Amino acid sequence: MSDEVALVLSGGGASAAYFGAGVAQGLADVGLHPTVLSGTSAGGLNAGLLAAGMSPEQLVELWISVQGHDVYKPRLDLWRLLRPAGLVRLPTSDLMGYALDSVGWTWLLDTAPARKTLTAALGGERLRIRDGVRVVVAAVEECSGEVVHFTNSAPPGSGFTEVQLTVDHLMAGAAAPILFPPVHIDGRTYVDAGMVANTPLRPAMAYEPETVVVVTSSCGRQSGEPASLGDALGLAFENVARFAVLRDYEHTRQLAELRPGGTPRFVLVEPTDEFEVSGFARFDPDVARTVVAHGRAQARAALATVTSGG
Repeated sequence: MSDEVALVLSGGGASAAYFGAGVAQGLADVGLHPTVLSGTSAGGLNAGLLAAGMSPEQLVELWISVQGHDVYKPRLDLWRLLRPAGLVRLPTSDLMGYALDSVGWTWLLDTAPARKTLTAALGGERLRIRDGVRVVVAAVEECSGEVVHFTNSAPPGSGFTEVQLTVDHLMAGAAAPILFPPVHIDGRTYVDAGMVANTPLRPAMAYEPETVVVVTSSCGRQSGEPASLGDALGLAFENVARFAVLRDYEHTRQLAELRPGGTPRFVLVEPTDEFEVSGFARFDPDVARTVVAHGRAQARAALATVTSGG
């Protein structure tokens, strides 16, 4: 195919990273090479790595080699755990409010290992974007709640922030609130956009691609109730991811039909209903192989009609 292809990658933790890498492999299998990449959270990590020249095979190799200690580590600043200003006042009937106000930590896990892993994979702090490739990574300015789209090449009138993309921008887009620390860039503080604007579809549409492959990576659908806090957090993030993508996907398709000059082809790639992998922050090579293979198979199946001219 000679038309421009956009790959849109939503978030959803470790399983989103694995599934998105598998989908990228599936696209390459059928000869599709996206020149527009738009991602949020873990999808933003994949978008940035692919745009910087990592092949789908290299992306898969990265994820199946990564374990939890390559992504995060426990906080060691225990002296900041309790907040003196919150402790000195006497508790009232609002015991929950008192307890929360007494905790000084606003995030739980140190992501210094992730920064080291990404920098090593990229060969440095800066993303060397391939010629002809546009990439957009979404993040949220923590205090204002403003969604910011960082890109290497902004379309006229888009309002995107054109910058030299670095590991900081990828880390900012994946800084899940409460779990991970916010990221400071040029005097502003950013967090993961996943809970606010998880679907990076509309930014991709600003480049007017002919084919749009949208990936929703919610692989954590569970048949029963969550068994742990990790399961509960993962399920919450993944539900937001999936339903935000599906809602925006349908809305964007409807708007595209009204656009003069032809309607782009939309392809939705998502896990099958029976496919279950839990663990938002569970980075495990065996799980990675399973989810990657499923993503690759789902992409090839979804793309079969497109590449055959259907």
